[in-house]
Amino acid sequence: MYLDILNVLKSQNVNLPSKLKFWVRNTFRLVQIGLCELIYTTKNNLPLIAHEKIYECHIAGGHSGRDKTSAEICWHTAISYSIFINMCDVCQARRSFPKATSGKPIISIGFLTRLQVDLIDMRSMKHDGFNFIVHAKDHFTKFSWLFALPSKEAHHVTLHLRNIFYTFGTPKILQSDNGKEFVVNIILNLKLNWPDLIITNGRPRHPQSQGLVERANAVVQNMLGKWLETNKSLDWPQGLLQKKTPYEMFFGQLVRNDHDFWLKIHQQPINKTIIDEKDLPESLADNFN
Repeated sequence: MYLDILNVLKSQNVNLPSKLKFWVRNTFRLVQIGLCELIYTTKNNLPLIAHEKIYECHIAGGHSGRDKTSAEICWHTAISYSIFINMCDVCQARRSFPKATSGKPIISIGFLTRLQVDLIDMRSMKHDGFNFIVHAKDHFTKFSWLFALPSKEAHHVTLHLRNIFYTFGTPKILQSDNGKEFVVNIILNLKLNWPDLIITNGRPRHPQSQGLVERANAVVQNMLGKWLETNKSLDWPQGLLQKKTPYEMFFGQLVRNDHDFWLKIHQQPINKTIIDEKDLPESLADNFN
């Protein structure tokens, strides 16, 4: 294309359409500089350079970048400049690559060392007065608790956290990205019924601290959405129910209550508050041997 434009401007006989010749004569002009013939655009008076000359222009311009190189010549796309500049060994050797800041990982040494609390906004799918999901997650075991809330006020969150603490114990650090005051209000509400409770208010939001529970929030929303689709329902609070006891959720097995054994004991004609082992029938006593 460059040679065709040059031949037209030099008034040489070329086998080109007349419309193309007309466009070339109205768009470009030929400039003689010494022994060199350069094509300039009439609109912005910049030289038209062939692809092979872009690299030479880049070197002549002091290894300038894409924008400065493109400001000196015309008729090429930005990707053309980038390709030829990336071929420059000098520029690549002095190119600086930004280094990502290395995050400081949070290390938990045991169960409930750090409990992270976050809220999932469900106001767009309000159901039976519930608008939020409180998601409490143990940082060490990755164990999660999920509860539906009518609002994100601290006393609603406290109600469910208190049940967790009564069952499993209190954490050493309670952390949330909902603000320091949010966590303080939860701790103060817990202290109303638990005066001796001591919990450290964890650091608020920063990139490495709350990422675990936020990634888990995405998993929860994905699973809950699939549950609603499968059951053709909008009752998302029902989808939060585990339908398992806390023992099963935490230990991964049924409670060992030996229901059949105690049913047989109840059916025995033994009228005592405390039953001695020696009073058991042999068929039942064999269960202890």
